[in-house]
Amino acid sequence: MQAQTRKNARVAAFLNRSALCLLILPAACLVWALQTYPPQDAYWLCFSLATYAWPFAGVLLLVSAGFHVDTPKKRVKKGPWFRHAHGH
Repeated sequence: MQAQTRKNARVAAFLNRSALCLLILPAACLVWALQTYPPQDAYWLCFSLATYAWPFAGVLLLVSAGFHVDTPKKRVKKGPWFRHAHGH
């Protein structure tokens, strides 16, 4: 079970980093495009890249949430007050 948890954590980290790269890609493109094209064309190029790249980044973030590993430190301790507050 621990190996599967580690594998899920690595997959989630990979998907999160991939999504972050997709989110940063238009800014990197803008730095390059401003030196190559006129400013108005560079802005439109980066805007169009962002409109296509950011939805894919959102999908990657949603998929990575499915691989999220809950560590014992982050879990809520379910004491009697928790069960009482939730009607158990």
